[in-house]
Amino acid sequence: MVRKTEDFVTGTTIATDVVVVGAGPIGISTALELAKSGVEVALVESGLERTDDMAQALASFDSRQDDIFHARSDLTVRRAVGGASALWGGRCVAFDPIDFEDRPLTALAPWPIRHKDIEPYMQRACDWVQCGQAAFNARDIPEIAQNDLVAGLPDGDVRTTDLERWALPTRFGREYRDALHNTPSLSMWTGLTCTEIVSGECGDSVDHLVVKTLDGREGKVVANDYVIATGGLEATRLLLASDRHHPGGLGNAGGHLGHWYMAHTEGRFARVKFNTDNVIYEHERDRDGVYVRRRFTFSPQLQRELEIPNSATWLVNPPISDPGHGSGILSGVYLTLISPVGRFLLAEAIREAHTKTDGKPQIAQHVRNIVRDLFPSIRFAITFSYARLLRRGRKAPGFFIKSADNRYLLHYHGEHLPHWESRVELTDERDALGMRKVRTHMHFSDADYESAHKAIDLIDAHLRANGAGNVEWLTDDPEAAVRDFMHGFAGYHQAGTTRMSETAEGGVVDGNLQVHGVRGLYVASTSVLPTSSQANPTLIGIALGVRLAERLANARLAGRTDDSGSA
Repeated sequence: MVRKTEDFVTGTTIATDVVVVGAGPIGISTALELAKSGVEVALVESGLERTDDMAQALASFDSRQDDIFHARSDLTVRRAVGGASALWGGRCVAFDPIDFEDRPLTALAPWPIRHKDIEPYMQRACDWVQCGQAAFNARDIPEIAQNDLVAGLPDGDVRTTDLERWALPTRFGREYRDALHNTPSLSMWTGLTCTEIVSGECGDSVDHLVVKTLDGREGKVVANDYVIATGGLEATRLLLASDRHHPGGLGNAGGHLGHWYMAHTEGRFARVKFNTDNVIYEHERDRDGVYVRRRFTFSPQLQRELEIPNSATWLVNPPISDPGHGSGILSGVYLTLISPVGRFLLAEAIREAHTKTDGKPQIAQHVRNIVRDLFPSIRFAITFSYARLLRRGRKAPGFFIKSADNRYLLHYHGEHLPHWESRVELTDERDALGMRKVRTHMHFSDADYESAHKAIDLIDAHLRANGAGNVEWLTDDPEAAVRDFMHGFAGYHQAGTTRMSETAEGGVVDGNLQVHGVRGLYVASTSVLPTSSQANPTLIGIALGVRLAERLANARLAGRTDDSGSA
């Protein structure tokens, strides 16, 4: 059942068993998992079922934001039912077992759980995002197991069989609308913003949540358990702002709240030249029709031996905004994306990333490319438009152009090492509901930049050793190229600022996502991740939410059994 702001008057108290704050992918999956187990759930969402400018404005960063690395809030946060799933391309990647190990490289950010604790929930997470089976290596998928990224190139310490999977892409607000409206034990309140978590005077439990409508009507939510699933920055902001009985914010006994902010280190500063044209340069599909894509990755043994961050590197098209690529297909895509139609074809963050250019668009040169390549360009426009827009079921997540000379640009996507000075903090500026805004300070160290260089060096050595090709560097200073690439490109993957830890001295939440020292208060967000892996964090965030939902539901079942006197 959906309850709208018209149903909410000043002084309203919403009473429920569990309240989930935030209807993004993690919040929706957690709430529905609980409700399907018979738990009474209230799902509270700041935005509406459609995009609303007033709600979105509440997510804006401080106007004095001076973080050169962080992308704008309108590209990284969406206040609406479905949350950031309205902004993503659908790429789904699993964290690796080594991410959970105690590594010297991440000694300042130890995990309180291990891979075995989260692995049982990965298939359910894949089901929620609709990316198929939880299989992330080509050798585990019979229909593509015998194929190699490059003919004759074996896996070793450098591997080419690890996969990313692609969701539909799944827009959670649209895909789960019927379930949110019709699940009997779930009530969803839209247009209702949680502005404070109020603890009791002793500070060890939650008394209630303060909630406000967009026009300022105020009430509260009272529950047995409180799950904050508002996204990485917003969850951190809410804990920091809830300082009535906890100076510095809830869960900040160890001083970690807001610190250790992580994204990913990314760059495009090299290309690969293969010695054969027998290359899988585009997506493959598994037996369920799910799109998958291969990447260069490193064995855990090599990562331990060299003490390098976890990373993945994959083949990409040359920059479509530069007509020097000479491709009529790429020029046609570029002109389409910068046209008014382009905003309807891609999430804005992805569209901007693909179309950015240092100067004015070179329209005439792109048109010349199309004219020279007219018939292939027309054929591509027809076939890709069908695969991307018209075909029933899964849509093509993207396209790749075969290189005539077997050269492909490389995209590096690496673990962002935890740094104390990389942080989120409250400012004195307030939003329309009186809540303090946040300012980010995204920090990347020399080690982050150097790790990208080292990773491509290792790929080069592997290719040469197996006679498969070599890397060609596009710059004499790869570290500087990564630093430049990251300007305005971080903050899409928000991790670390409410991180898990064994004790309150080491972090904000425990291994079960409960805020240290505050009974019944949980954070289900990518912000709880102590390290960032090579992977996009949405999938593991959903898996953690499903795990939490199971734990809360089982606790209620056990309580009912005890109350009945049964064994």
